[in-house]
Amino acid sequence: MRRTLLCSLCLVLGLLWVLCDKKPEPPVAPVPATALEDPWPLDLLRHLGPLPPLPADPTNSVADNPAAAHYGQWLFFDKRLSGDGEVSCATCHDPEHGFADTRPIALGKALGERHAPTVIGSAYQRWLGWGGRADSLWMQALGPMENEVEMAGDRQDIARLVRSDPLLRQAHEEVYGEIPKDVDTLFAQLGKAIAAYERLLIQKDSPFDLWVRSILDLPGGDPTALNEEQQRGLRIFLGPGRCTLCHLGPTLSDLEFHNNQLPTHPDGPRDDAGRYRGARLVQESPFNAAGPYSDAPEGEAAKRVRALVQSSESFGEFRTPTLRNLARRAPYGHQGQFPDLGSVLSFYNTLEDQDLRSHHQEQLLQPLRLDSAALGALEAFLLALEGRDLPGHLVQAPVAPIRD
Repeated sequence: MRRTLLCSLCLVLGLLWVLCDKKPEPPVAPVPATALEDPWPLDLLRHLGPLPPLPADPTNSVADNPAAAHYGQWLFFDKRLSGDGEVSCATCHDPEHGFADTRPIALGKALGERHAPTVIGSAYQRWLGWGGRADSLWMQALGPMENEVEMAGDRQDIARLVRSDPLLRQAHEEVYGEIPKDVDTLFAQLGKAIAAYERLLIQKDSPFDLWVRSILDLPGGDPTALNEEQQRGLRIFLGPGRCTLCHLGPTLSDLEFHNNQLPTHPDGPRDDAGRYRGARLVQESPFNAAGPYSDAPEGEAAKRVRALVQSSESFGEFRTPTLRNLARRAPYGHQGQFPDLGSVLSFYNTLEDQDLRSHHQEQLLQPLRLDSAALGALEAFLLALEGRDLPGHLVQAPVAPIRD
């Protein structure tokens, strides 16, 4: 009898445990009508667009040199810079895929740790890479060449290639003059040429840009560029969606790092230090803005990297990605955790799949609890951030490393 009662009690307790442990369906909230009818917040819109002129890069003396950009474009597509001659920058930064990667985790020489982010618009960033391992486009271009899981090349071999290939040698001398004997100087020059090319990868005049120009009374505006649903999505973006907490500025990124406790991709590392490791890598590199290969070792970027502090608070933080030109960049997230935009919005709507092991999560992050109509409008707006296609000659290897 006692055993029967004990078993019954265990059964009841077990049932209660299951019932209590089951997560209730998250409540959804329709967007208040006032949020969709108020006057447009002009001051906030001025912070979002259109894209301003490209910032200068004093650390790279050939940043805006057309010959350097042409040479860098050749290098970007040249597989000979890799250890086995089978991988180039364009392998993971595919022009047909928004200069990003179709794989969740990048596959170069071997499987990496993170998704390859887009190169488009990267010249607007202060830090490059998900963890900010570089402080300039040219420093970022150097890292993958010798990374054993990316291109697995060697700067000595690359230098020999440039010196021995007549066309590469001629293109290099057209930009820099006589090829330096010092391998590290030559290596840095290659990165600066690639950066000059990447600075041309800017997609402007998105439907949002054209529309916001009309609202702000700027030349070239088009009040019909955003349809009704996209405008509704913009209002949600600015208000109930709370998106501008992190996605503020003309690139729709605060250019900073946050730990949003995204779920881990099965092929990605369980514990990625993110900004904590990135801060160390950028400061230790001789190719940073304050280093001997910088063309402005006392400039603002140099001061920024010298002042950088590696803090445990930054463990698991990743750079806020730009929201411009999302359409061809799936999957999304630093490990490609989200196969489509709907998955991204679903995550932020409920936060149900957060990786809760971290103790330094983003404190401002709260579930949005938006209804499906609001999420659909928000996605429609995000897709209206797609700029005009790049000119065809920029999305493929040139005929030769030297300009015609």
